[in-house]
Amino acid sequence: MTPSTPSIAHIHALQYKLDEIFEEGFEARFDRHARTNALVHNWVRSAGFDFFAEEGFRSKTLTCVKNSRNIDVLKLARDLRSKHNLVIDPGYGKIQGKTFRLSNMGDETEESVSVLLACLDDVL
Repeated sequence: MTPSTPSIAHIHALQYKLDEIFEEGFEARFDRHARTNALVHNWVRSAGFDFFAEEGFRSKTLTCVKNSRNIDVLKLARDLRSKHNLVIDPGYGKIQGKTFRLSNMGDETEESVSVLLACLDDVL
């Protein structure tokens, strides 16, 4: 007997995702994340932004972009969502408006990340 009702749907979803990860292989998955991360990092530099985290402390799956161009980050997120149906995190708490986060984790591919970056260019 479990202390509460287990979420069977979550257990099945976890098993499904783990099967996908094992099928792709850890090395291949990590390599894909490194490639998509490089796309994001190249975009950050070419778009004239800075990184929030210092070199050596940056994630391979999520990039926190410093709003060094002083754009309206909430408007950027709204425009990206309304025009392209894409969602980014416009920052939160004390860093809301001063940063935004771009994900390249999970099932993202070089193609899907490239589309996101092109759409960001479009709304900027």
